[in-house]
Amino acid sequence: MLDGKFEESVGRALYAAAAEITELVAWTAYDLGRHGLAQRYFLQGLRLAQVSGDRMLGGLILADMSHQANYLGRYDQAIQLARAAQEGCRNASTATPMALFFAMEARAHAGNGDEAACARALLEAEKWFAKRNVDDDPSWVGYFDAAELASEGAHCYRDLRKPSRAMEFVGQAVGLCDPMYVRTLAFDRLVQAASYVHMGDPSQAAAVALEAIDLAGPLKSERYLRYIRDLQADLNAYADDGLVAEFNAVVARKYSSESD
Repeated sequence: MLDGKFEESVGRALYAAAAEITELVAWTAYDLGRHGLAQRYFLQGLRLAQVSGDRMLGGLILADMSHQANYLGRYDQAIQLARAAQEGCRNASTATPMALFFAMEARAHAGNGDEAACARALLEAEKWFAKRNVDDDPSWVGYFDAAELASEGAHCYRDLRKPSRAMEFVGQAVGLCDPMYVRTLAFDRLVQAASYVHMGDPSQAAAVALEAIDLAGPLKSERYLRYIRDLQADLNAYADDGLVAEFNAVVARKYSSESD
């Protein structure tokens, strides 16, 4: 591409396509737990998106970076990145990407323990989502449907340790999710399991977690294993419970080499 000769419109399309590919590589590194490498690819993807002139695509990559910062516990940075996505796309974005950007801000506020700010951002996400017209959206945001938005709400209220609200969102997310998306369903079930722990029902939490592991099949990404480890930590106080013991045994048998 650097050595090629093409019209400006063709060049912009090529740089946008390269940005999307680079974003995919960044997510692969993120899933593997190689965060420094992922950050470098996200930044490269952002530069490519800027050269292409595609502000929505640039917003997507900023939202991805917010997601990663939130995962790493850098909540203030995650808020700033999500807001940068919103500002960069104001008056240039269709509704669905804006809903995504506000959902990322909500996740970051939840990580910070700020329930009021989380609720405001989540409400903005829902308002934007209500305006969506999928025919206007770029193809890369097609995955962000009602099930995904509900899943973001579930993650928010899990992190805020508001299990009743988390359960409301999990119910929507699982009910709306296409059964073919087993990875997403496994994540949602593990959020549900964590919420059961927060409600003081470790047996039900372990039962749901075992269902999630069965759904996940061979999945062993670092992000997925983080859900498993976090749930185990939540269940530490209930190790004598029969189903919790079964859950721990299954985890040890299936994931021990990945946890070492």
